[in-house]
Amino acid sequence: MAGQGAKVHFLDITSTFPGPNKSWSPNTLRTRLVLNYKQIPYTQSYLPYPSIAPVLRSLRLPPLSNGPVPYTLPAIIHAASIPGTPTRHALNDSWPIAQHLEHAFPAPQHPSIFPTPASYPLAVAVQTILADTMRQGMAVHIPKVAAYLEPSCAEYFSRTRAVRFGKSLPEFAAKGAELERVWAEMETGFGTLAAILRGAEGVEKKAGPFFEGDQVGYADLVLMAMFGWYMRNDRADWERLMDIGKEGEFGRLWEACLPWLEGQGEEVEFPVPVEEDDDEGSAVDSGPILFKSS
Repeated sequence: MAGQGAKVHFLDITSTFPGPNKSWSPNTLRTRLVLNYKQIPYTQSYLPYPSIAPVLRSLRLPPLSNGPVPYTLPAIIHAASIPGTPTRHALNDSWPIAQHLEHAFPAPQHPSIFPTPASYPLAVAVQTILADTMRQGMAVHIPKVAAYLEPSCAEYFSRTRAVRFGKSLPEFAAKGAELERVWAEMETGFGTLAAILRGAEGVEKKAGPFFEGDQVGYADLVLMAMFGWYMRNDRADWERLMDIGKEGEFGRLWEACLPWLEGQGEEVEFPVPVEEDDDEGSAVDSGPILFKSS
């Protein structure tokens, strides 16, 4: 178990949103939800896009090999539970972070995010379905991100994504019939998740709003993180997404998980090393990182 009094430090992505909505990335929100649900004491720092790669390199975190973006957030620093070598007590990528925090802060002192034998495979399945679904919907949600970033970050985001997609973000954005086609594809994936939440027809209703009834698991937090991003990204899109839960499944999960989405750690300034600009290395997991399930 992690040392008492040793707070986890959480690195998140900045935005222009006020209050709890400042945290917006669907993958950093996963880590925030885990920290809050497990009642883990933590501090937090918000980083702009160009600072991410220099900070992670200063922590000796290697580039990720399982996705298109080598240096990504979220990341955590915790000397009490993460070895000092080869990294400086740091870990990144939301899925490894979730598993680490589960072991470092175990039940019963801290609620488990894998409370039953089914919780882990369920989390893997939900992440896989969600990654496929959000990949299909990139032309819906990615073009809207720059609107709530600080000017230098918005320019950076728009420029690097234009290179990646081969067109500007306004050109990449789905419109008209294409927009409806993309939504139809996403509704298939989200409809599957709603059906899992709803449970089998013709049997007794589940006792609670979560995938495992009244027991919270990481699968719930992963889906809630996506809901949180959509609410910040475009309220009309969020409402359309909520309506996919035909019997209110998504709305009930949203209400149940909202306190863990909005929880905040003590904010502290994090020193950023000075490096030359690195467009590819500085990219983070709020956009194309959704190609992967973690």
